[in-house]
Amino acid sequence: MNCSEYLVDFLINHGVTDVFGYAGGYIVPFMDALYFRKNEISVYVCYNEQGCALAASGYARTSGKLGVYFTTSGPGAVNGLGGLADAWFDGFPIMGICGNVPTNEMKGFSGIRQNGFQEMDIVSMTRNITKYSVTANSSEGFPDIVNRAYNMALLGRKGGVIIDFPLNIQQTDIISR
Repeated sequence: MNCSEYLVDFLINHGVTDVFGYAGGYIVPFMDALYFRKNEISVYVCYNEQGCALAASGYARTSGKLGVYFTTSGPGAVNGLGGLADAWFDGFPIMGICGNVPTNEMKGFSGIRQNGFQEMDIVSMTRNITKYSVTANSSEGFPDIVNRAYNMALLGRKGGVIIDFPLNIQQTDIISR
């Protein structure tokens, strides 16, 4: 089982039946994992990433359940900020899953603007409007990241969370607990 399959399995096992998303190259492994479980979880493709995040926030607002959306890297991830802000201000749970460049292409502390195609630090951009914003840097800690994100969105005053999901981590095998 890879990290994408683990995340889809986690969502299904925690009662998530609907997700909203917009396709892009850096989120394909997660989309594949959703496709293989299409009888258990419905995917609603939106016209743009902003629509995905707002659909997830509207879903959470009206259903009381966790709203989940996915985007690709860079501008795709940034387009979800409106939905995250909506969840932050009004206190309802959404989870954003943002694809990103492989970890070996991330700029880190190199001092350059970007290293990978459409690489953006979505974690820093969303820290002030989410309850939890994290980059999944390895498969070893991935189950803990997913569990914490889920719980943070739903416990106490509800709100948005972001999992920045690099392409290579999406494809990395994981030992399920």
